[in-house]
Amino acid sequence: MTYIKNITGIQQFDFQINRVLTYGEKAGDTEIILEKTRGIKDLSAWFEVWSSLGEQYKDTSQYLRAAYAYRMAEFFLKEDHPQKNNMFEESYKYFHLAFQQMALNYNINEISFMGSKMHSLYFKSDNERGILLICGGYDSFIEEFVPALMDFTNNGYTVILFEGGGQGKTLKNGLTFMADWESPTSCVLDYYNVKSCTMIGISWGGYLAVRAAAFEPRINAVVAYDVLENGFLCMTDMFPLIFKYMVRNFVLQQREKAANKLLEFLRKKSLIADWAMAQGMYITGTKTPYDFYRELLKHHLPQNVCDRLTCHVLLLAGEKDHYIPNNQFYDLASKIKYAKSLSTRMFTEAEGGEQHCQTGNYQLAIDEVLHWMEHIEN
Repeated sequence: MTYIKNITGIQQFDFQINRVLTYGEKAGDTEIILEKTRGIKDLSAWFEVWSSLGEQYKDTSQYLRAAYAYRMAEFFLKEDHPQKNNMFEESYKYFHLAFQQMALNYNINEISFMGSKMHSLYFKSDNERGILLICGGYDSFIEEFVPALMDFTNNGYTVILFEGGGQGKTLKNGLTFMADWESPTSCVLDYYNVKSCTMIGISWGGYLAVRAAAFEPRINAVVAYDVLENGFLCMTDMFPLIFKYMVRNFVLQQREKAANKLLEFLRKKSLIADWAMAQGMYITGTKTPYDFYRELLKHHLPQNVCDRLTCHVLLLAGEKDHYIPNNQFYDLASKIKYAKSLSTRMFTEAEGGEQHCQTGNYQLAIDEVLHWMEHIEN
């Protein structure tokens, strides 16, 4: 499946549609999805199309398709939308019904952490050659990654997925997004009694996993799928040039009133910016856009953190990633000086891997990771 451009004319909508289409017909009927989504121009139409598709797929017992449709229906809903929690629960329910249809053998575990619970899935390999610890990113939902990750279990790896603060069911349990990802990571490794593993961070997880690997010695190899070196710069990059620099300066100079006034203005100008800030405040537990961006300043890999990386490191990126500027890939690679080994891979448009997390051709990334793990094991 190649990345399909200009479905709606709104880049963020098109990318999310491709997140489903990248998994092929098992995740949704491509022809029907393209037909239904082409006319979408606002968030209410987005919700109506995807929730309707979820109902259709559910009623015909196409559970994996229903799960992805409900996930998309939930995606752009704000925290206070009356259907947000229902769409979340429907997506979760049908992912696990789909996994039963697929005859997947796994365990669901809820791990005690900071007075609450972290959600985790455990896929045990019969002939275990290694353990993979996998987390998502900014507001991820680990179930949606499962179909793509079965290649790892099929190649002999036990796979542990978990949601830390700000993610999926763990967010529903009251734990908000955190920068010091080594803390939840160590808790998960303790729970499963893991002595050594490779960690893969997907999307914003490219920051989270690398951060965890810098502080957690049981991670002997780490994959940034894809690289995120600085979350604050990433999440201000969506603004027009002059506003981007104004927001950055106001936040860095702690000019709270000026920052909030400007950010509220920008929210009124862009439905995607409005959603991004509302979602950001939701997952971080902050009350204002300024507080949200101050929190994101912590999501950064400075030189002193990179100097702690002594494991094997693989950095992935797409040359036309519209979320994360390419300079973050090169900047992070230049900072890593003491890793056991450092491998980098920038996927190109010619090979179909140019998008964020190789959406449109995720198999390229999976194959790259498998090949790299084979190499470092030998």
